[in-house]
Amino acid sequence: MTLLTPSRRRTDTGSSPFSEVRETERQATLFVIATAAVGASASLVAALFLSNGLFL
Repeated sequence: MTLLTPSRRRTDTGSSPFSEVRETERQATLFVIATAAVGASASLVAALFLSNGLFL
């Protein structure tokens, strides 16, 4: 089995005009993931409280 490793060589030394777009998209994606994780955690805690009768 051969391990594939991505190349770290850059063709240009300056920043790409698309790098800001990629960074913005990455931040938006991380925000969505974090929001979903917080919502899932809150739902889980509420479900635990309800199942134990503590949240009435």
